[in-house]
This record gives sequence, structure tokens and C-alpha cells, in this order.
Amino acid sequence: MKKLLMFPLAAAMAAAVCAQPLPSAPSGEKPESAPSEINTGLAADANHPAPPPLLAAQQDTPFSVKALFSSYKPSIYQVRTINTATGQKTSIGSGFVIGDGKMIATNYHVIADAVNKEKHEIEYISTDDREGKLRLLAVDVVHDLAIVAADHDLGNPFKLLGGIPEQGEALYALGNPGDLGFIIVNGINNGILQKSARSRILFSGAINSGMSGGPTVNKGGEVVGINVESQGNDIGFLVPANHFADLLKQAEAGAVNINETIADQLIADNDKYYAPFFKNDWKKATIGHYTVPTELGGDLRCWDVSPQQELEDLAASESVICQSDRVTYISGDTQVGRMGFVYSNFYAREPMPTARFYHLYSREYRLPYEMRSRRDFGDFACKADFVSIGGKPFKTTYCTQPSKKFIKGDEAVSDLYLIAAQIGEKQQGFTITMMLTGIQENLGKRVMAHLLEQITWQQN
Repeated sequence: MKKLLMFPLAAAMAAAVCAQPLPSAPSGEKPESAPSEINTGLAADANHPAPPPLLAAQQDTPFSVKALFSSYKPSIYQVRTINTATGQKTSIGSGFVIGDGKMIATNYHVIADAVNKEKHEIEYISTDDREGKLRLLAVDVVHDLAIVAADHDLGNPFKLLGGIPEQGEALYALGNPGDLGFIIVNGINNGILQKSARSRILFSGAINSGMSGGPTVNKGGEVVGINVESQGNDIGFLVPANHFADLLKQAEAGAVNINETIADQLIADNDKYYAPFFKNDWKKATIGHYTVPTELGGDLRCWDVSPQQELEDLAASESVICQSDRVTYISGDTQVGRMGFVYSNFYAREPMPTARFYHLYSREYRLPYEMRSRRDFGDFACKADFVSIGGKPFKTTYCTQPSKKFIKGDEAVSDLYLIAAQIGEKQQGFTITMMLTGIQENLGKRVMAHLLEQITWQQN
């Protein structure tokens, strides 16, 4: 039996992205209940007074952006990672004082180099050009958050809002874009993003490169969200501030093993994200002779990616790709959490010799995979088999690539790939490609098996 190769998933995904752009990368430079406050357990005192209230209702004068600027500028910092071998920065972002006045909140991706690379340190620069060292206290890679700290007071801590503000409320994003200095960007809260795997506030204002990690506040000066990324000129995304509640507890608890913490966070997030996948309310589509599961609501979306046919083509195909927008940033060359699958119906346009058809069929299908750093990931391990899908015979190849760093117990977070190609037909074939990255293998196998079990074949 001739070995069959698979449709390149990466190429199909690229085609889908062209059809409907996805949110851009994080904006660091390098890469309806009533709101309540997060209780940090740290009361204001003479050494750490609370920031002055700025709500118009609490003042004799109307709200003023100028007052906001002057009140909070001393508690905003540029956060950067430095390669100690060269003394130069590798990334910059923004941060703001929280907790006991020695802590700075920022995005994880701003300080990721200090976690993943040797000879990298974290530093701050104040708005009046004071510099100092920072140490890492806690990370939340799922929500792209981190807490770093100095050994001395950094300023008045911001107050964190524990809920989501009303849609339409005016908000103000603070940060240091492009290493140009402290600025304020005004905009409107457009509510929590729908059909997204990540909790993000849609902000109608520009979150420019370098503003990542800075706070976005309401008129009362309370932090509503943390600047994280942008799409276009005037569309920004914020991580809701209530995600800092657990991170503050972690920071106050003391030192942790960062890699073990990240593994715990990835596994817990996977368990939560994939739980709905085992329900049977999937949308279905018919491609060729096969009825296949496609969308399940939320962030999983499908597009047609059928290649354009030329008159001289001997064979044709119809292809559909389904993928989620879920991506967790680990480092510049490692993002995990992706889920995608491709269905492709391949057939002869005119009858041809079987050997000729299989020659064309095998040329079109290749195993997709992401090249990972051998420093962080182990070798591929693949296994071929013959199985029945929808009552028809398929040749399958299943591959795993485990992480060397993110392990909980004896289970590593891994990348999983599955290719399946129908065999036994003379003038047609059907292929299924699946990719899951940054997932525990037992869970990934269950997800793949559940999808395949829902595929049925019928005579047209």
C-alpha cells in the first residue's frame, strides 16, 4: 500500500487568515454585575497612601484628564528586559505599581525573555528617568500577566477594579509607547469580546507598541484592565483587572518554580477549554461523501480553503479548515494552545489509471508540524496505523512532541498531530488533519477520537 501524505495545515491556515484577519501579536515592543474592588489585604498607610479619588461625584470639580495625568504619572514605569551580555534591552513594555507599593504589574510577554533565556534581567525606568532592578514574583501565562518587584518603594499603588465597567464607559489607557515617554489614550469600553477563548475587554483606543502592561483606568482612577494588544489603529484589547486577584496571592506567597507554575496553568486552562468539546451539539457540514463536525460556538470557526482549479488539472479538491483563536504566549518562538483541523475531499476530474491517481494523491498530502526548539521540546514520536472512520478504511499517522520544561507529575505538555487518509478508492480520497499544541497527551487523544467518531460516510 502506498503511503499517503497530508495537506499542509500551515498553508491552509495562512489562507484562512488572509480571508479573515485575526488579532495581532501582543503589543509589547518585541514581541453585568456591579464592579467591586479586589482586596489585596494591604491597607493604605502613611508610607503607602492610596491614590487620590478622581470620580467627579467625589470631587467639587469636574473630572480632569490633567488631574489623572499628574496623579498617576509617578506610579507608571517602563519595564524592560536586558541582555546582560550586551547591556542592551531585548524588549520593553509598561507597568504600574500595585500591592505594597514595591510591586509592579505588567504583561508576561514583556518579561518573557527573563524567564526563558539565560543572562537576561528585568529593569525599570521611572517617568523621571530613575532606573533600578526588578525581580520576578509571579506569572499568569494564560492571561498574559506578571508581577515583578523592587527592594524599595516605587510609589502609590493603583486600585484594582474587581468587575467589568459598563459598556460605553469612558476609559483611559496609560503607558510608554515606542520608548517615547508617558502618554494617556482615551477611549470607550465596548464590553468583553464575544466568541473568543480569552477574556478581553474591547477598547476603542490605540494600544501602541510599548504600552503593553500599562493600566487602563476609569474616571475614578481604578484599573479596569491591563493593556495587552491591538488590532488596527484604534482597536485595543485589555486583560480585565480581576485576573490579578489570584496572581497577587501567588506573589505574596513567595518564590515558586516558574516552569511548574506554567505547566499547572496550561493544564488547568486546557481542562476548562476542552470540556465543551465532548458535547454532541457540533455544527456539521457535508464534504464529498462525508458529514463532519465543524464549529462548536465560542472561538472555533471554519473557512473554505479550496484551491483554485485550472483547466489542465487532472484532479481537484474541496477543503475546509477549522481553527480556534486561542494562543498562549510562552516565548518569541513558542506559542501554545492552538487547535485546528482540515478536511479535504480529493478526486479525479476525469477517469484515470489508479496508479496515476494515487501518484497525484500522495503528492498533495504532507504531515504538518511546527518546528520547535530542541532546547525546549523533545523529538517527534510517530505511529502509523489502519483504522475505520465513518465505516471506511483510513491510514493514520499520529505524532507527539513533548515539552522538556512544562511537566506536571509524569505528564508533559505536548504538541499532537494526526493525519488520516482514506484508502481503497480508485478515483477519490478524503483526508483529515488535526493539530493540538500545548496539551496533555491523554486529553488530546480524547479530543481527536471524539471528532473522528462523529464523522459519517454516505453515498451521494
